[in-house]
Amino acid sequence: RPPLPAGVPATVVDYDNRGGAFQATSHLRASGHRRVLFLCGAPGFSSAEERRLGYRDALRAHGTPYAEELDTSGDYTRASGYLRTREALRTGVGFTAVFAGSDVVALGALAALREAGLSVPRDVSVAGFDDVPFAADLTPALTTVRVPYEELGRTAVRLALDREVGLTSDHHVVLGTQLVIRDSVGAGPAVG
Repeated sequence: RPPLPAGVPATVVDYDNRGGAFQATSHLRASGHRRVLFLCGAPGFSSAEERRLGYRDALRAHGTPYAEELDTSGDYTRASGYLRTREALRTGVGFTAVFAGSDVVALGALAALREAGLSVPRDVSVAGFDDVPFAADLTPALTTVRVPYEELGRTAVRLALDREVGLTSDHHVVLGTQLVIRDSVGAGPAVG
């Protein structure tokens, strides 16, 4: 979504996109991946911009130079993940891991990698964002960032009810995310 302008009288319940992206990218870097293809969302949307900041923060924290050719933007769709991964492979960008801005985008990346004859995680590691229900059922099971959807709903309802009775004013609540480590991330290439 586009970010709300300053001063809008609203209660916002959000989750930590930046911190989640930092966790996922840091996990890929800690696993030995120096070249992480980032399949970000569309520019101008708060979730995409925050995830991009988290990706860049993690690169910086791990002493990894930012490479513009590895930072791509597009829709949070399977088709977009597939096309951007296929294009990166076609142009020889060179990457050993993919951080997809959503699990649906990761599905497309997995399809493009499989089509290219690459094995996940042996040849390329993949991480996603959202922890949608099917993420654990993929082969390999997807490492991803869990968004606290139920807690988002509970918090939003509680704040809305409190606001109705005058107990709260405008708020911006940010809930934490959690990295869920599964089988789609393996060790990066040995540096010789």
